[in-house]
Amino acid sequence: MILENFDKLNDDNAMFVEFKNGGSLLVDNTDIIHATGDLIEIKATAGTYITKVDNVIGLKILNRVDIVKKALLGELVSEIGD
Repeated sequence: MILENFDKLNDDNAMFVEFKNGGSLLVDNTDIIHATGDLIEIKATAGTYITKVDNVIGLKILNRVDIVKKALLGELVSEIGD
């Protein structure tokens, strides 16, 4: 399922891969994903991640404009909080 959704990515969108530990990783169409058995290797801009398929609990494909808006809103809230 991860590879199918990754193949659908283009210049207009990106995908958040959500993990059991509460973390997430932003993946776009320039990144590389390899699946071998129950392991997934993700080579993203932020680094290389290897995890078991069982650790992935969700996928969200979002428009890049929405991602930028959320990032800017998060920065604004962070600054107001300080």
